[in-house]
This record gives sequence, C-alpha cells and structure tokens, in this order.
Amino acid sequence: MEKKYIRYSLEEFIEDKQFVAWALGRSKSGEWEAIMLENAEIGKRIKKAKEIVLLLRDSYEIIDEESVLNLWQNIERFDYLHKQKSRKVKLQSRISWAASIFLVFSVGVLAYLFLSERGANSYFADSVNVTQSNDARLVLSDGEEIALIGNSSTISLNDNELTLDNDSVIDLLQRKPKEDKEIQMNEVIIPYGKNSKLLLDDGTKVWLNAGSRLAFPTKFTGKNREVFLEGEAYFEVAKNKNQSFIVNASDISIRVLGTHFDISAYPGDENVETVLLEGSVVVSAPKLFGLGKNDVLLKPYQKANFDKEESRIEVVDEPNAEQYISWTDGWFQFSKESLRSVFNKLERYYNVEIILPPNFLSSELISGKLDLKESLEEVMVTLKDVAEIEYRVSGNIIYIDKK
Repeated sequence: MEKKYIRYSLEEFIEDKQFVAWALGRSKSGEWEAIMLENAEIGKRIKKAKEIVLLLRDSYEIIDEESVLNLWQNIERFDYLHKQKSRKVKLQSRISWAASIFLVFSVGVLAYLFLSERGANSYFADSVNVTQSNDARLVLSDGEEIALIGNSSTISLNDNELTLDNDSVIDLLQRKPKEDKEIQMNEVIIPYGKNSKLLLDDGTKVWLNAGSRLAFPTKFTGKNREVFLEGEAYFEVAKNKNQSFIVNASDISIRVLGTHFDISAYPGDENVETVLLEGSVVVSAPKLFGLGKNDVLLKPYQKANFDKEESRIEVVDEPNAEQYISWTDGWFQFSKESLRSVFNKLERYYNVEIILPPNFLSSELISGKLDLKESLEEVMVTLKDVAEIEYRVSGNIIYIDKK
C-alpha cells in the first residue's frame, strides 16, 4: 500500500483519478480492495468516498471557474443569512475537475450540517450536559427551572396547566416565553440514575429513561405534533389522524399517527434504535452527508437500526420487542446482547462508571433478566453468575474482570 493513502482524507480520495475510475467501475484494479482489507480505518474512508462518487456519477464533468465562484458565493450567502462565519476559501486559478465536483457536493453538505445541528439541538436548553448532572429538572419555556424530586417523577399537561408528581400545579398561561426561541418549548432533563413519566397535552404518554431529555410544547398546534428527544424514551402516542406525531432524535425522525414504540438515541451510541410494538411508523434518516433521505416503514415487532457513521438504516424482525420497554416496569431483559451493551445500560440506570479490562471480549452474548428495583450490589451479584465475571466496587466505579 502506498504511504500517501494512509493520510488521504475523503476529499483527496475523491480527487484521485485512479480512485474515481475504480469507484465508477472503469478500472478493474484490485489495489483498492487490498487497501481496504489491509487497514480497516482507511477502508471506512474508502467506502464513504466510493458512495460519494456513485452519488455524483452523473455530475462528473468539468465545471468552469465562473460556475465554481458562483457556488461559493451561494455558500457564503447561505452562511450570512444564518449568521454563521463564512468559510474563507482560496480558489486557485486552475481547479481540477474532481475538486469542482467536491465543491458542488459541499453545498449540500453545508446546508445539511447546518439544518441538522439546528434541527434538534436548538430546542434544548443551552449548555446542558445530561450526563454531568445529578438533578432532574423541568425547564419551562420562559427559562425557569423547577427541580424534580425523587428518582422517578411524573409530569402531566392539561389545558395549559402542568402538574408535577400529582401535587404542584403550574399555570402556563401566566408565563411569557423567551422571545429568542422560534418555537416555545418546555424541556424535562433526566440524569443518570433517574427516570420520568410524562402525559402530554394530546394524551400521549412518554416514559423517559435515565440520561435523557425531551423538549415538548405546552400545546400542539399546526399540522404536526412535534417533540425532540435525546436518550431513550417509550411512547404511547394518542391517535389523531389529522395531526401526525413526530419524534426528532439525533439525525432521524419518526412519524406516526398513533402507536407504541421505543427509541434509543444516546449521543455516545453508534446506532439509533427504533423498536415498534403496535401500529406503524415511518423512520426517516439522511443519506450519506445529507444527500436525500431514506424512509423506512416499520411493522409491529420490527427494529430499525440507524448507523450514524454510515448513514444507513437496517430493519430486522424483533420477536422479543417487549424486552426493549421492560425498563418502564423496572426490569431489564436482554436476549443475546453483548456484555458491553448491558454494562452501558446499567451505567445509565444506576449512575455509575463501569470499567472493563483492555482484553475484555465485547462479542460475547448473554441473555437474562435483571430486577432494576434491586440495589446495584444485588444486580451485580446476579450478573456475576450469568456472565461469569468478577467485580469490585470503589466508590462510584465498578471494575470488571473475567473469572
């Protein structure tokens, strides 16, 4: 393998004429396949670059310099309209055909990245890191924060009144929302070690798992009922054929009229999982770098896995769909799940850090059922026998070793 390819970025692969010829099937050289097998990290970049080339196969032609300058002017105008810093670009007097194609591609990428970042995150409270907080709280649309007491809280919305834990009642009509928010949203923030249940204005029930947050309006208006999620939640959506219910989670959106489903979209996870138990949902995800969207219709007892890195949705049958919502009843059921995944979920639920040894086998799969109403010590004793592990506890950290 030539050393230069080790440092190649996506742009450089796309500008390499030999690579483009191979990606388009005009060259039968086995060099690129060999490179992919030799180095997994470079293989990922090659795979992405090939997808980009194939997406742009109809556009591979020389673009004159004036057209390229117009493209960059459009990009700068886009940035200016949205008060973003313009990218400073030095155009050489001669621009290669491959670089020109990449500039065309950049317009779509820039727009997608801006809209994607603006889509979900702009509706969450600023500078909030769920994983670094120990306090569950409700942030109202006027910015006031209200502490949620206990490890499990309930929030109910009805006729512009918000009830907390069947006790405290807040009149939302008396509040003036922040003027700098495009859509007036309330937000519930649930740190590790806690959970919450919400009843939204339309009758939809939402269970929020540990390490999650949900942005939602006081009242649903317009043609859609739209909420924003980070983390995991189980939804029982109230039926309304005139108003679709949309959940925005990470890079995907789930559109329904009335159904039961679970979404797991933690920032640190590689995949976003949507599991359907009743009704039907449409899962929409961006294609590679935002060039279009993939829409997938899920049927009951199916799971959609969205790979964040590859921007790909995979649908599989899930006969054990109920186990994905067992956490709402205080149970953790798992079937042929990796130990690493099990530990990740326990970290969130009990708000602890679990450290695995460097040689730990993450491919080992286990099945079982844990009672999350028990103490962490009791859960670890059960898991010790099921997974054949040893552990020791030091404060808030659990160290794992194989037997």
